[in-house]
Amino acid sequence: YGYAQVLDYSLRDKVKSGEVDWKVGAIDSFESDGAVLADGEKVSADLVICGTGFQKEYSVFDSATREKLNIESDGLWLFNHTVPTNVDNLAFVGSELAVISNISGYGLQAAWLSKLWSGEINANKQDMESEVNEMKEWKRKWMPNTPSRSSLVLLHQIHWYDRIMRDIGMKASRKSNFLSEWFMPYESSDYHGVLTTLEEKK
Repeated sequence: YGYAQVLDYSLRDKVKSGEVDWKVGAIDSFESDGAVLADGEKVSADLVICGTGFQKEYSVFDSATREKLNIESDGLWLFNHTVPTNVDNLAFVGSELAVISNISGYGLQAAWLSKLWSGEINANKQDMESEVNEMKEWKRKWMPNTPSRSSLVLLHQIHWYDRIMRDIGMKASRKSNFLSEWFMPYESSDYHGVLTTLEEKK
């Protein structure tokens, strides 16, 4: 997110022990058992990791869409970190949301989006723009100016989860009793069954 990297040494250790062989290169095309690199070399691979770096790239969209998205120096500002206010039928799930627990965060984000697009969550353009502007003002008052500032939720994750749960019509308090609610940390497992429950309500 522009601050640090979460390091894991398992790959390094497996390379040192000879369990894993690896190669860095630009991929021209994929084959059933690996990839063809830009220099024409064919590489057999069990796993291909697309390392895209820390700089986001929006060139997949045409210039008119990029202009409507209004991508600023501190990121892409979206309604509830998901929906652009000036582009219809477009949403970003997992791309413009930085939470501590990605799996639960992106799952709840997708559930929220399904409710929004089905019309079960009321949000007009004026209210969406107002919320985005309030979020900009709040974050820019105290968060460091990084290219990812717009997407940062991180330590405010539970507050964001509470908003999601209320919007989709489910209880924000997920613990079994008030003592746990007050004194125990929230974990991804506390949201187990949310998506299943939403499916059953359809």
